[in-house]
Amino acid sequence: MTLDPVCGMKVDERRTEFQTQFAGKKYSFCSEECRQAFQADPDEYAETAAA
Repeated sequence: MTLDPVCGMKVDERRTEFQTQFAGKKYSFCSEECRQAFQADPDEYAETAAA
């Protein structure tokens, strides 16, 4: 399990269809809405995910 960097929800990265890559790292999301929010401002959410 991993955390959705946008909403903080637990996500099974092996099962979710909502994923993207940024700066060489794969991110998984609970929904298309969270994936789109991340893609709109990946620097903001990538920092949150790394913290």
